[in-house]
Amino acid sequence: MTDSDSQAHTQNPILWGAYLACSWTWCIGMFLPALLLRDMGWAGFWIFAVPNVVGAAVMGWILQSRVDSIRFVEKHPEAIWWFSVITLAFHMFWLLWILNFIRAAFQIPVPYFAGAAGICSAFVFLVGKSIRRERTPQLALILLIVSLGVLVGTFVTPDVQESNRSLLAAAPRSLAPLWMLPVMVFGFMLCPYLDITFHHARQQLDTRRNGRLGFTLGFVGFFAVMILLTTRYAGVIAGALDGSLQTPITTPWLAVGILVHLLCQWLFTVRMHLDRIRTLPRSGSKQSMLLAVVVLSGAAGYFAIKLPDYAGLSAGEVIYRCFMGAYGLVFPAYMLYRVGLRRNAASERMTMWIAIALAFPLFWLGFIERETLWLVPGLGIVLLGAIKRRIAPSK
Repeated sequence: MTDSDSQAHTQNPILWGAYLACSWTWCIGMFLPALLLRDMGWAGFWIFAVPNVVGAAVMGWILQSRVDSIRFVEKHPEAIWWFSVITLAFHMFWLLWILNFIRAAFQIPVPYFAGAAGICSAFVFLVGKSIRRERTPQLALILLIVSLGVLVGTFVTPDVQESNRSLLAAAPRSLAPLWMLPVMVFGFMLCPYLDITFHHARQQLDTRRNGRLGFTLGFVGFFAVMILLTTRYAGVIAGALDGSLQTPITTPWLAVGILVHLLCQWLFTVRMHLDRIRTLPRSGSKQSMLLAVVVLSGAAGYFAIKLPDYAGLSAGEVIYRCFMGAYGLVFPAYMLYRVGLRRNAASERMTMWIAIALAFPLFWLGFIERETLWLVPGLGIVLLGAIKRRIAPSK
């Protein structure tokens, strides 16, 4: 089933741009920049931001019509389903993990905390209502405006300034961003095509012009603002994660605003994926598998704080980086082999999984051991496997 039989009430590219930005603002965009700023300074942020923004926006130009999107979903429903499942599992892990330490970053009095809980509870109701009435783009625009207000708030209060300065001052200067850049490009240029919420938006933006405008506004404009906001609270998040936080956010309304931003963006992405995944073939028969994966991931997040550190990273961050491997290696490799080669032979699938298995230890060295030079030969293995299959005669 596709969106061909489910027209939304609007085809406005501004509204769908807001929908795209909010559906893509999740536990990567709201958290990974803090780790990259800590490990690499601003160079780490830019190698994340530019491929991410450009790669997502380009999808609206590559898929030139809603028919292109419908055909893609019809050809690759299994991969799209797994993309949503891993994304939902990642979100459950991340939320239960950060709840172990995020309170240290936000010094929120009980009345304000109750207010934040009330806002998020109301948002749960609003998301459900907007889905039933096909008004999710309008709700996304409201959420985007709230996040923009929080961004402005970080500039008018001194709360985040000192922690950000300390974070950037301690960041090492090295060639690490240079070696990580190819993997960032590989992942962010290819992963968007497996996101079912992107296809939902593209199928509602029915013309070529609207598709290009909606995706360009959504990512070059709106989503860029979202990840800029992440850099504003990166210092307090990174400090809370490693226990070194010296200056938490003490202005109550700003702390509540950032917390509401984090939780409501989380809720929006989760609900959009749960809503859209049901449109895929045989998704109903896979609900038990989805539930099992999400529950196990949530348990990993909840107990991560009790596990030992590894390679200078907390256990939670190690698991977080392993999830990132799905978007940096597995899903883009699928796109390269199964979509880029335009073949469906069993030999392509076998070569893809062999390449992933061979590249995995090098990606581990790059992302977990933080020896990022190894990412280059790791990616090279994946690319060489695809080149070999490309020049091999089809059977």
